[in-house]
Amino acid sequence: MLNKSVARRYAEAFFSIAREAGKVDEYQQELELVVRAVDESELLKEYFAHLLIPAKEKKEVAHKIFAGQISQTTLNFICMILDKKREAYLALITEEYTDMADEQRNILKAEMYSAHEIPESDVNDLAEKLSASTGKTVQLKPMVDPSLLGGIKVRIGDQIVDATVAKKLEMLKNTMKQAKIS
Repeated sequence: MLNKSVARRYAEAFFSIAREAGKVDEYQQELELVVRAVDESELLKEYFAHLLIPAKEKKEVAHKIFAGQISQTTLNFICMILDKKREAYLALITEEYTDMADEQRNILKAEMYSAHEIPESDVNDLAEKLSASTGKTVQLKPMVDPSLLGGIKVRIGDQIVDATVAKKLEMLKNTMKQAKIS
């Protein structure tokens, strides 16, 4: 399992460079392009992951593939990752970088769980209400969880808003246990 704190350090360093250059969006797109290219080519993924291939050769391949497609700064960052033998962290670094960029853009990502698929208009309405209450732009990712009886559960970061039927029944049960019958 990859250590997220390692990826976060690399992402923070590159994000700092991007912010100073005023190219946060551009560098994010370039990182995503590299990750997509590596993921789509099983051969390239295996090549970069191979432990016996020297970093110098991996960097030459990266230059041949990505030169002209991404900025020199991003290419240098990719080469530094190859030098440090952190190729496996590239997708996680990009994910961390994206989270930092979203934070700067005042965007919160949230997951919404429901028993059944919810119409997009309702999802958008809920996203607007959450945006108004948090003061940030909330992007909701709807997910179906058949184990829920009904209602929805929204997870924003480490906060959970549970409006499921099961939660309401549990609260009713606790209320009834505490009620005094005279």
